[in-house]
Amino acid sequence: MVKEIFTTKYNLQQEYEKSEIQSVIDILESELIGLKPVKNRIREIAALLLVDKLRKKLGLVSSSPGLNMSFTGSPGTGKTTVASRMADILYKLGYSRKGHLITVTRDDLVGQYIGHTAPKTREILKKA
Repeated sequence: MVKEIFTTKYNLQQEYEKSEIQSVIDILESELIGLKPVKNRIREIAALLLVDKLRKKLGLVSSSPGLNMSFTGSPGTGKTTVASRMADILYKLGYSRKGHLITVTRDDLVGQYIGHTAPKTREILKKA
């Protein structure tokens, strides 16, 4: 068994090209001007997820990376665009089954009366 793991070879560059992540990153580059730190972080997350996927293929034990994300900032700063591209990357790497994104605002989550917030939030989570 151990010998099988180490004789299996994967070319990281080929796996990267096969995943088509670069096309998503290219779209992100064309859609957003600036935001260099954000784009670099997206690349880092994509690389981490690709390596994690290959580790699983090789049968190596690794803890699953946390994929909880929160995109905050002023209106019009590209939060939804970045979240959408991140959803595309997660889908292409097999971390998301449907490849869709659900965006919500405070009004979608918070109820008008005490006790209404939990059911509204639960409903959104079911959709996701």
